[in-house]
Amino acid sequence: MRFHAGAIVTLASLVLLPSNGPYAQESVPLLTLAEAVGLALANNERVIGSRESVAQARLGRNLAASAFGTQVTPNVLGSFGQSDVRNQTYGVGASRRFTTGTEVRMDMGAATFRNQIGNFYAADTTLLVSQPLLRGFGPAVGRRPLERADHRIAIAERQHGLTEQQLAIEVAGVYYRLIAQRELAAAARRALENAERLLAASEAKLRANLVSQLDVFRARQLVAEAGGQLFDVEGAVEDLKDQLRFLMSRDVDYDFRVAAAITARPDPVTAPAAVELALRNRIELRDMDAVVEDAERDVRFARHQLLPQLDISLALTRRETADSLRDAFGVDRFEPVTFFSMSTPLDRTREETGLRTAVIEHGRRVRARDTLRRRIAQEARRAVRMQRRLANRLESAAVSVEFAEREVELATLRFQRGLSNNLNVVNAQANLLNATTRRLAVLADLAVARLDLLATLGTLDVRRDVR
Repeated sequence: MRFHAGAIVTLASLVLLPSNGPYAQESVPLLTLAEAVGLALANNERVIGSRESVAQARLGRNLAASAFGTQVTPNVLGSFGQSDVRNQTYGVGASRRFTTGTEVRMDMGAATFRNQIGNFYAADTTLLVSQPLLRGFGPAVGRRPLERADHRIAIAERQHGLTEQQLAIEVAGVYYRLIAQRELAAAARRALENAERLLAASEAKLRANLVSQLDVFRARQLVAEAGGQLFDVEGAVEDLKDQLRFLMSRDVDYDFRVAAAITARPDPVTAPAAVELALRNRIELRDMDAVVEDAERDVRFARHQLLPQLDISLALTRRETADSLRDAFGVDRFEPVTFFSMSTPLDRTREETGLRTAVIEHGRRVRARDTLRRRIAQEARRAVRMQRRLANRLESAAVSVEFAEREVELATLRFQRGLSNNLNVVNAQANLLNATTRRLAVLADLAVARLDLLATLGTLDVRRDVR
């Protein structure tokens, strides 16, 4: 099936050119990069999940701290109305553990009994203070659950910051590519318009027998290729907008427009300075330092478990019988009791295995930290080199665009004056679109590379640096 050239041009204009003009575009609210990052940090599922992990770690810290709080347990079994029924119990227990290993416990209780004389109350009050002298002695052992909980909180908070950095860079990458694709769509639209004008001029010259039918065929092919490129670019724009909506947790009806241009400038940082900053600020390295410190505490704890169990306790007890519940309790007639307990297993295979395992795990974590330090240093140097390469590519791409524009002007002028056919014009316009595509892609990559460099150095502040 054959179509007339004018019908092809009209159909391409109706299908591929946007139906909304500049005034309609300005009515759509502008979404800045900072606003896009803010929406993503507030609504993205990954950030919400990391915040919940921090909250869970803090709840675990509260649970660990509750073991060192005062525990009060009432114990009452009584009847309604009559107070001298047999087998009633009234009591309360209170205990408190300290990080030094000391435990204080107090139990007060009374129960009703019946004998040949009548009903009576038997009361038992005991105050017990227990202190381990070897295994379990000292805050290094007593605070172990709290230290583990603090370690989990610190790691969760640092992982939350790392998640925010990764999400901000991802949003920025999509945002910058969206600007580049929008500018590329404008360039493709201009290329389509130029192709349509070239087709009209070629047809006019063909009617005047100034060019051959081949020139018209080449012009029609250029129109078709320009229309297809515009369709692909506009589809890529919509894909990027959907991707940005997903990162911001927004529905498909959320409409927006992005900034007018990309601002990309390389950071003047040298490779040695970048390595120093990265080793001092990277979140992953601080996490690994905390992991190594936790492994060192595990070794000390495992070595402490080799000690025998030796506890000393002091108790004050009072056992009385009385005719009423009030008389059953008092502060007199306490008897002090001192005793100790000692136990040590003859087979210490379990404790020795735990110590050796802790030492091996500590060595493994130290080696992992050293490997991470080398990898971070390598990433810092590579990020600096990548930024420099992209800056050089951007300069080269800008020169190529300028040269391609002049080539289009010269080829068009020669064709208009009949000095050449339209093949040079077709090739020049294709070169211009390709050069523009490369320049916009490098510009977006350079803008993202700056944020990548800051993240690699560990100095990226997602609320200050992403603008």
